Amino acid sequence: MIEWGAPIDPYTFRAQSHTVLVTWVRQRSTTPHQREPPLTPRTPRTTIGPQLMRQSALTLVAHVKDGGLAPLRQVLKDKEAAIKDALRSLGTIHYARFVIVDQPGYKPQVAFGSNFDGPVEQHVRDLADKLGQLIDDIYSNCVDYSSADRASYLLNIRTKEAAFYQGSPGRTVGTIAQEKALRNRLVRAIAAGNWNGKSAQTIHNELRQQVLAEPEFAWAKEPIKTPGMSKLGWILLLLLTAPISIPIGLVVLLIFALWALYVQFFLELRDKAGTVLPNDIPDAVIDANIAEEDFTWQNQFSQIMVMKAGKARLYTLKVFFAVTRVLIRILFVRGKLMGIPTIHFARWVLLDNDKRLLFFSNFDGSWTQYLGDFIDKSGWGLNALFGNTTNFPRIWFFFWRGAYDEMHFLGWSRSTQIPTQIWYAADVSQSIKNINDNTLIRNDLSRDLSAAQAKQFLARL
Repeated sequence: MIEWGAPIDPYTFRAQSHTVLVTWVRQRSTTPHQREPPLTPRTPRTTIGPQLMRQSALTLVAHVKDGGLAPLRQVLKDKEAAIKDALRSLGTIHYARFVIVDQPGYKPQVAFGSNFDGPVEQHVRDLADKLGQLIDDIYSNCVDYSSADRASYLLNIRTKEAAFYQGSPGRTVGTIAQEKALRNRLVRAIAAGNWNGKSAQTIHNELRQQVLAEPEFAWAKEPIKTPGMSKLGWILLLLLTAPISIPIGLVVLLIFALWALYVQFFLELRDKAGTVLPNDIPDAVIDANIAEEDFTWQNQFSQIMVMKAGKARLYTLKVFFAVTRVLIRILFVRGKLMGIPTIHFARWVLLDNDKRLLFFSNFDGSWTQYLGDFIDKSGWGLNALFGNTTNFPRIWFFFWRGAYDEMHFLGWSRSTQIPTQIWYAADVSQSIKNINDNTLIRNDLSRDLSAAQAKQFLARL
């Protein structure tokens, strides 16, 4: 038994289909990464109970003033440890990052993104309070900053997300930490006991009596609600299956098909297809990105893309984002985004009057594993969204080709990736599957299980 699963080799993945890319990555990253020692953990706020807390996203985008880019870079470099300490002190942040968006043809910007528990307004006040002078150090290099009212400034530069995904909806930082501790306690109990000849049900019952009797884990006696399809989802499902929906659905399908034909033949085939290969990316660009990767079991990904010209592309993207928001709310609630089980949080943000698209993701495994999963399991989703940005491989009728042109897609991904100057994570030791399994372990511990359920309970440990 180990505490959370076998280590992930960042460069071992789908070997036959990615041999060329693995060689390419290894040539650019041959020495182990080194960084400052991990920060001292802080006890998160514990708001554990039967109800789920809302997980929220905050995106702040500020324009860097003339002459402010170099000082800003230096501040983020020099103050990285202090900023992470301050973010950790809030006790409500799952992930956060600072990213400088410096792209030719656009004025430089600095973007901050956080995934946190609770309402946005309180989170902004907490940031203004806990980061204090650090906010002054950062945003004094930005246009129109005033330290007189930090919270108001942060709210003024807030940019709404086009879509926001959570891999463990409703679990607070405190809930995740305590459920991890519960699982580790159960693992220790398993290791210390003599279970020879005992059934799974007997083992489960003895673990329940032993661990729940300890005051430290009294909270685990009360199960927590796990996410499922919402009432809205059931209503939509009933509407879609109702007889009256058939003619409406046919009309919608016809309109969609006509729109797909228009976009394909009048726009997509006239746009320049992306032909960038991984080896076409300058070494300096690759090195700047991989320097911030593969320190832990988890990774981050930041990306900036330019929208293809024309209102049709923007309308198409916004329709797909609307569908994405609905699916995230009613369907993708159990730790898988379009079938991908490794994403903790992700967001898409339109910038500069919808001329550019910013993407942030926090995920398990390596960059190559992450994109490989997307290609294998949801290339169609990548095409629908990112196919509306420049230099993406040629798509066909919204969902086909595009990302399935694997090497050109990987080249496009690296060419649009930007370095993340500061990345904060509350806990990098758990995969998203571990986090969701820990909630199931917590709920199953306090109830009677059948023989099959008890075996599944033990298999999760």
